[in-house]
Amino acid sequence: MSGDKKLFSAEEEVALHPERAHETPPAPEPPPEEKPEAGPSDYYLSAHYEPGLKTAGPVSVPPLPGSGDSPAFCLMLTLLCGFLGGLLSVPAVILQGQGSWFRIFALVVFGPLAEEALKPCGMIFLLEKRPGSVRAAWQIFLAGAIGGAVFAVVENLIYGKIYLRNLPADRLTMVMAFRWTVCTTLHIGCTLISALGLRRAWLRARRTGLPFQLSDAYHGMAAAIAVHGCYNLTAMLFLQKFFGGK
Repeated sequence: MSGDKKLFSAEEEVALHPERAHETPPAPEPPPEEKPEAGPSDYYLSAHYEPGLKTAGPVSVPPLPGSGDSPAFCLMLTLLCGFLGGLLSVPAVILQGQGSWFRIFALVVFGPLAEEALKPCGMIFLLEKRPGSVRAAWQIFLAGAIGGAVFAVVENLIYGKIYLRNLPADRLTMVMAFRWTVCTTLHIGCTLISALGLRRAWLRARRTGLPFQLSDAYHGMAAAIAVHGCYNLTAMLFLQKFFGGK
C-alpha cells in the first residue's frame, strides 16, 4: 500500500484503533535560505539596533570603515582633509561681484555661507565615508584649524595681489597687516565653531552606533555663518572707509 493510501485507510483511523499511535510522516524541511552578507549600514538600520527590540544571543557589530588604519595614517588623513577643505573654499572668494547690491549680498550672505560650508568639507567626507579613521575629537578641530588657516592665507594673497593692488603702498601695508591678523583669526575661529557642530554629530554617532548625520552639526555651522556674516557687515559699514577693503 502506498503512503497516500495508507494515510487515508481505515488502519490509520484513530477512532477505530485507539491503542495505536497516530503516525504522520514528517514534513520535508525547507531548503536553507541564503542571506546576503550585511555591511555596517545594514546592521545599524536593522532590528538589532532598534532600541525597543531585543534579539536573543550575541550580535557582532561590523567594524567601521577605517577602523584598521594606523594612528599615523589617521593623522595624515586629518591633515589632508583640512588642507583640501581650505582649498576647496577658495572659489567663494573669487565669485564676488562688483555691483553694489550683489557685492553686499556676497559679503554678508553668500560669502559666509559658502566659505563656512566648504572649509570643513574634507572632514565631513572623512566622517561620512571613513568614520573609523576619526579616533578622537581633536582630529576634527585640527582639520578645522588647518582648513581655516589655508583658506585665510590664500584669501589674503588674492586680496593683496589682485583686489587691493592699486592701493597706495602705506595703506596696502596697513590693510594687509589687519587681514593677516584679524581676518585670519576670524576664519580659523569660525571653522572651529563649525568643528564644534561636527564634534557633536560625531559623538552622537559613536554613542548610538548609527552612521554620521550631518544634520546634527547644523547648529555649529549656522553659528559660524552668522558670526562671519556679522563681521563682514561690520567691516563693510565701519572699517572699509579706513582700510579700503574687507
